Amino acid sequence: MADTHTVVPVEDTAKPGVVVVAVTAQSSKTAEIESITATAAKPTTDTNYTDINCYDEIEIEDMDYDEDEEKYTYPCPCGDRFEITRIELENGEIIAKCPSCSLLLKI
Repeated sequence: MADTHTVVPVEDTAKPGVVVVAVTAQSSKTAEIESITATAAKPTTDTNYTDINCYDEIEIEDMDYDEDEEKYTYPCPCGDRFEITRIELENGEIIAKCPSCSLLLKI
């Protein structure tokens, strides 16, 4: 199967002025990362992330992706791993959380 994808900006009619990204026919991790990066660049949530104290800020490409669970992970200093799902990223979330401690990671 060829690696093809189409990224289409779609205005959310429930939230005027909010643009989300629709991705179709993707078959590679690269297409997935491009889609999520485009979506995360335009968060659809009202959260002001400039006031959140995060442990670090990294690129999505630095995270490990688990295809079965559809989530990205990154090592946390506490010994566990920061987690953020593909769905959360597509919904505009840019903060990964560690399930074992209070640290946050900005993507």
